[in-house]
Formats: sequence, structure tokens, C-alpha cells
Amino acid sequence: MVATDPVIRPRLISILVIITGIAGFSGCAWYDNKITYFNTYYNMQRIRGEVLDEFDYQEELKRNRPRVLIPGMDSLKLTSGPPKNATYQFLKALQIDRTKLQPVAQKVDSMLIKGSKVVGLHPKSEYVEGALFLMAEAYFFRSEWVPSQQKCIELIERYPDGEYSPDAHILLAKVYLMQRKVSQGTQMLSRAIDVAWYRDRYDVASEAYRIQAEMAIEDGDIEKAVMPYKQALVMCDDPLQRSKWQIEIASIYYRIGKFELAQAAFQKVLDDEEPDALGQFESLLYIASCRARLGHYDEASGLYAKLEDRKAFTEWASFIQAERLSLDRLRQENNKDKTLLARERFADTSFVGKPELMAQSFQKGMSLYKIGDYPEAIKYFAKAKIIRTPVYDVAGKYYTALRTWDESKRKVLILEQHLNVDTSRRDSIMRVKANELYTIGRVHEQLDVQDSALAYYRLAWQASDPKSEDAGRYLFAQARLLRDKDPDVSDSLFEYVSITWPRSPFAKEAAASLGYTADASIDDAAELYASGTKFRLIKDYAFAARQYKSVASRFPESDMAPKALYALGWMFERDVHKNDSALFYYGQLIERYPRSEYAREVRASVEFALAKINGVEVSDSTLLKDLDKDLLRRGTEQDKNVMQQLIDRNANALQVSGPNATVPQIPGLTNGGSINTMLQDQLRDAQGNVLGKRDSTNIVPPPLPKP
Repeated sequence: MVATDPVIRPRLISILVIITGIAGFSGCAWYDNKITYFNTYYNMQRIRGEVLDEFDYQEELKRNRPRVLIPGMDSLKLTSGPPKNATYQFLKALQIDRTKLQPVAQKVDSMLIKGSKVVGLHPKSEYVEGALFLMAEAYFFRSEWVPSQQKCIELIERYPDGEYSPDAHILLAKVYLMQRKVSQGTQMLSRAIDVAWYRDRYDVASEAYRIQAEMAIEDGDIEKAVMPYKQALVMCDDPLQRSKWQIEIASIYYRIGKFELAQAAFQKVLDDEEPDALGQFESLLYIASCRARLGHYDEASGLYAKLEDRKAFTEWASFIQAERLSLDRLRQENNKDKTLLARERFADTSFVGKPELMAQSFQKGMSLYKIGDYPEAIKYFAKAKIIRTPVYDVAGKYYTALRTWDESKRKVLILEQHLNVDTSRRDSIMRVKANELYTIGRVHEQLDVQDSALAYYRLAWQASDPKSEDAGRYLFAQARLLRDKDPDVSDSLFEYVSITWPRSPFAKEAAASLGYTADASIDDAAELYASGTKFRLIKDYAFAARQYKSVASRFPESDMAPKALYALGWMFERDVHKNDSALFYYGQLIERYPRSEYAREVRASVEFALAKINGVEVSDSTLLKDLDKDLLRRGTEQDKNVMQQLIDRNANALQVSGPNATVPQIPGLTNGGSINTMLQDQLRDAQGNVLGKRDSTNIVPPPLPKP
């Protein structure tokens, strides 16, 4: 009806002409961009927002509330930083654990699927850059560092000046640090700062500075922690941004307990910068807190009163109340003072679920924990982990550890009472008691109380059966703690554990601590042989000999047994340079496996060595008559230089330290008896038998092939 209408039809034609012109003007790019955005990319961004909300990232990005600062929460050791192969502790807060990822796992997968569609089906659209970054971020959420790294690198290479280039640089820096690639991560942080300044992305620059500061704090270099912010203040002209970075400097000093420096830095925010209302409140609040911690209680109380009187700060009254609680605790040495407890209850009921109050509960719990009042500390740690706050993870750690400590202590007491009443079940009760003592030791180790942990590990071992696998685990725990204090004792315990309980999981860890990795506890003959070879290559000849001997003793019927004896002789001859031991194991090889290819290889050399010991001249026919044609050719032609080396090594004659092994009676080959007897018989039969016209004194046996 519409198409045939004489009035509407010309209009329809005009519209089609306009659309065709637009399409011709912009090509397929416009259409491709719109399809990509509305069908895929829009949904990617929407899902990302939902995921970030679940992770509580948005609140941190908005920063519309004062920060919660807790001195000493990081438990920093400023004298020495973490080992170079260790992960920085602050990175754990950036990593998404499984419990947080599980509710949004399907959404994260959807981000990857949609990003793949954009990159694969619409490679020329303007949303490829954003899709690459969202995919890299999704992999980061899943803790898949290598794919995230690849997507970041791809984005940076394809769009070095793109909109998402600063975000990709900072994400790549975090990925490197997560993988313990500290040098690469540090370099990428510097690049991220440069790119952020180029594109006026102060948020990315601030995050990079914060990561640099956290690394420096854990490394124990406070001046290096604040230096990036000081440099940024010199270059930045934005007064609001300058005030934020000055607050960061002051916060670092406050966190590490440098309250005089922190007070001066916060005061500089008010005097020299132009902070917003949030910056003013944070500066005034923590100036008062610094004065309280420096012992100026009345001055601090007066500042809190002024903050309460300012209507602009009414919405942040809970922060003032939290710091007042801290002031009251500092004034009152008795943590169980009734007046103080009443104020705590009032604050808890007036500001339910506020992070700043949770932080105060954590600080109260830590003060009780430090004086050894664990039962009371548990109560405050439980309050501090009700909702997710900056102290949530740390409070949860202490709460779980102390609860475990309390339960195990109670069980040990009950078990000791049972032993006094019923001695018929002593063994089983002692086994359970040892396990509970070990659990208490683990708790102390988690809380970094090494001496107490070691004491409980020893008590656990004393209560256990010395032959049980549990006893090995308790010894292994002691060895771990003694690694730095007494390395000699630690290595001895590790070696004892790996030998006594070779099939246990902690035996493999003990071997790894000694540098043996997974090769120290193996049951298969071939793997045992390979293990011995690995130890020989790293010049651990004692452990290599142990592995080779295990092959020969535990698997005598295996094809690997003669090979292991051959390798033993080779190692003592060529690597250890103990020819007597080499000759002993070669003799064992000829005795046990006379028809093996390895026995044929060494028989002539053994005979020659024994002849040298007995001062007997040996002809080449005697040495070579039992060898096949290939060995004869090798012994008389191409290996002369190697044979001469063997003569030189044996110039002083070998001294046999092994037993005078007997040779089995084999028809047509031997008459039984010892190796020396066999050699003398062969020499008597070979008198006057010379190969060609060569002087018998120049004849040497074929060299030993390399195993």
C-alpha cells in the first residue's frame, strides 16, 4: 500500500538515495562500527561494570569517602625487603581470589567471548582497541597472567597512542609483578607514567605512583616511596591533583608510624595546596590523629571537636568518632576499662557496619594480641571482619588462626585428661595429641612467631611414633624453620626425612630444599637411573651413586641394572677420579651380567687394569679376543688417543678396594673363580700369541664409552 502511494513513493526513493549516499561516503566502516557497538561492545562494557561492582572496585575509583589509615597494619620490616623471588604483599589485594570470582565467573567468560568476536569478526572497527583491553582485564580477573600479558602487548603494539594505551601499560606492569618479573614490572611502571602524562591521565599516573610506593615500602626504602609523588608535584600544575598527591605522601608517613613527618605533610596540604572538601577533612582528621599518637591528647581532642562543629563534615562523623575511640585507648592503658567499653558499644550501635569502626576493632584486637590475650583478641577480630573493609582480610587471617589455636589447645587439654584416666589407648591418643600440637605450631608460624612454632613442632615430634610418617612431617616442619637460623641442622633433617620416608610428599619437598627437586624420591628403575644422571651432571656424586645403587639393588632383573653399574664405574673413573671404586663396580658388572653389552664394553679394560696391578704383560689378542669385530676395529684404529689417555691414568697401577668378586662358571667363556684367576688363566693361554708384528707393550684396551 505504501509502495504504490503516489505521494509517499517519491519520499521513500529520496530516503533510499540519502542512505545510499551516506553508505557510499563512509563505506562499510560506519555500518561495521554500529553493528559492533550495539551487538557486542556495549554488552562487554555493561558486563565489565557489573563485574567491577561485585569486586568493589567502583567505590575505590570514585573516592568519595575519606580513606581509612591504620598505622602498622602492613607489619612492615623496614630493615630488609622481601626476597627477590617473592611476591610483594600489597599485590595480594589486587588479585581476585576464587571466592570473589565465582559469582561473576560466567560474566568474565562472556567478556572474553564477546571480545573474541569483536577482534575476529570486526577487525577494522574502532572498538578493537577497547575489546583487547577488556579481554586483558578479564584474564587478569581470572589470574591468567600470560594471556593477559599477551593482550596488553598486542594493544600497545597496535595502538601505542590509543585511548586505552595508559590502561594497558599499567595493567601490563601489574601482570609482570604478579609473575615476579620485578625488573620488567618496574620498567613498565615508568612507561605507564610517561604515557599517562602524555594523555593527561592522572588516574593512571596516581596508580603507578602508588604501586611504586608500595614496592619501596616493602623494600624498606621510605624515601624512595615518596620520591615519585614529590617529582610529580614539581611537574603538575593542577592544584587539586597536587593536593591529592601531597595527601598520598602524608598517608605513607602515617602508615609506617612516622607521625611527625605525617603531621607536617598533612599540614602542607592545607597551607600550600588547594584541596577539595574531602582532602581538607582527611588532612585535619589525621593531623589530630598524629597529635594523639605523639601524646598531645588535649590538642587532638580540640581538633576533633572543631571537626564535629563544621557542618560540611557532618556526613563523615563516623570517622571522627572512630578516631576519638583511638584517642581514648591511647589515654587509657587498661583495655578493659568499663568507660572505654561503654564508648565502644555506643560507637558500634551508632555507626553499624562502618569501615572506620571496623578498623578500630581491628586495632583493639591487635593490641590485645600483642600482650598475649588471645581469647579477647578473637572477639575484636570477629567484629572487624563483618563486612569488607581495608582490614577485612588481615582481620580474617588473625581470627581464623586464633580460633584454630583455641580449639587445638582445648583438645590437647582434653586428651591429656584422657591419658590420666585411660592408658589402654595411649598410642592412638598420643597420635591425635601430636597432630593438635603440630596444628598449634602451624598457627604460630602463620602469625610469624617462629620460636613458639618451633617449640610446638618439637613437642609434636616427641609425642609421635618415631617410625610413623607423621614424625617425618614434624621433622620437616622443624627443618623449614631452622633453614635460616641453623642451616647445617636444617640440611641434616631434610636429608634424614628424604631417606627415611622417600615416598612421602614432604620428602620431595625436603629433597627440593636440598636442591634435588623431584628426582630425590622415585620408584621406577628408568626414572631412578635418570635421576642419578641428573645428580651426576650437577656434580652431586654422593646422591648420584645412591640412585645408581638403588637401581642395581632394587631392580636386579631390569635392563637398567647393568647400565646403572656401568654408569657407577664410569662416574668414579671419569668424574670422581677414584679408580679403585671404578674397578670395583666394573667388576660387579662383569660378575652379575657377563653377557650384557656393558660387560663386553669394560671387560678388556678391567683385564688390562688387573694385569697392570699384577705386573703382567698383556698381548692385544688376550685383551680383544672376546670382543666383536666392531669393538676390535674401534680398539685398534680410531680410539688410539683415548686409549693412550687410559694408560696414562693407570700409570701408577690401580688399587682394588672392593671384594675379590667371583665370576660365574659359563661354558665356553670362564671356569669360575675370581677375576684375577680368570685373568691369569687367559694370560697363560695367550703366551706368544701376538696380533701381527706389533709390540705387545704398546697394546692398550679399548676406551670406555660414555654412558
